Amino acid sequence: MIITSSKIIGFKNDFPATRSGIVIKNGIVVSVGPIPNILKKFPGHQVIHLERSVLIPGLINVHTHLELPPLLETIRSKAFPDWVLNLINAKRELALDDYKTAAEKNITDIIQTGTTTVAEICTHNVSPTILKNGGLRSTIFHEVISMDPLSPLPGLSTRLSRPSALIRAGLSPHAPHTVSEKALLEIKKFALHKKIGLCMHVAESKDEIRLLQRKKSGFEKLYRIAGWNMSWAPLAESPLVYLNKLGLLNPRFLAVHAVQATDKDIEIIRKSGTPIAHCPRSNRETGAGRMRLKEFLDVGITVGLGTDSLASSPSLSMWDEMRYALKIHKKDGITARDIFLLATIGGAKALGLDKEVGTLDHGKRADIIAVPLPTKDTGDIYSDLLRETKSCIMTMVNGKILYRKQP
Repeated sequence: MIITSSKIIGFKNDFPATRSGIVIKNGIVVSVGPIPNILKKFPGHQVIHLERSVLIPGLINVHTHLELPPLLETIRSKAFPDWVLNLINAKRELALDDYKTAAEKNITDIIQTGTTTVAEICTHNVSPTILKNGGLRSTIFHEVISMDPLSPLPGLSTRLSRPSALIRAGLSPHAPHTVSEKALLEIKKFALHKKIGLCMHVAESKDEIRLLQRKKSGFEKLYRIAGWNMSWAPLAESPLVYLNKLGLLNPRFLAVHAVQATDKDIEIIRKSGTPIAHCPRSNRETGAGRMRLKEFLDVGITVGLGTDSLASSPSLSMWDEMRYALKIHKKDGITARDIFLLATIGGAKALGLDKEVGTLDHGKRADIIAVPLPTKDTGDIYSDLLRETKSCIMTMVNGKILYRKQP
């Protein structure tokens, strides 16, 4: 198969090719180049002409909860702990079918807006089947909440999704203050044995820090409602210091948010090689704050971009997330191209998939999207795309077209 377009941005250099095409065979990119050269070198291939379009690597959403329906307007709160309690209360009104319906719609939406790889936090066990049927490349982290140190941890093997060519399994111990030290050590041992990744909400709010420092926080009510003893909360200078002490931080541990990371925490993250999932709109809506993105990138920390859920974000569109990320980090020197890298190769590295996806290099999997060519050319194609792009013309995963907009 050959796909031709007006421009291709593969992130190998800063100058996008013009009037080029991509040759795909068995789901793999085998060549990228000017249209005349490709058509001559690869005769007899099916050719799909996408006029006035730009081909780019598929977007990678490194953190979301696809099973949650739109709850943001219902549960929005100025304080993070209150938002958590509101979410718990809202979920009491939901049935399994509500989560299934939400997952189906959310997966359709992210495909149409250009997400080709997603890191899903699975709580209700309905998203794995829908993701598999939808054809998305996925890492499914099954959530674990287990704070009582005397309670046995439920069987971890039974929680894992069955891996396939497109789906990998992982576990998501929810947060340092909702999973006991005993459970975390068991999860670490299990993950090493099974060679799977872990994902955790870490250093998201000031209340989380205060709780671990044995100061008054907004989580006392959460512990009371859950029937947890306040003494079960870990005692630590910071969540990242605590997790590092337990030996959890490493390149296969995805730390989500890290908004409250201190200078010491950032050095711990750098030394351990721990990747970060940055969810700027969720951080805004929950009152968590603004992550120090430029400082993370300057010291070589791997950062990917995520939308989080519709309980803490107004949409699951990576384009909306990218636009907002640029808006709040531009003053620090972050460019539109930097944001594209976060949403593609940065996300691929964060999930350990950078040898397979994230760029349009020869030999990589054909996870490709086509978006409309911007109507205004300012000389910065990345800024132009962020300014104008809302949805896709085409979404492809592993060489298979999952969505193509009708003319």
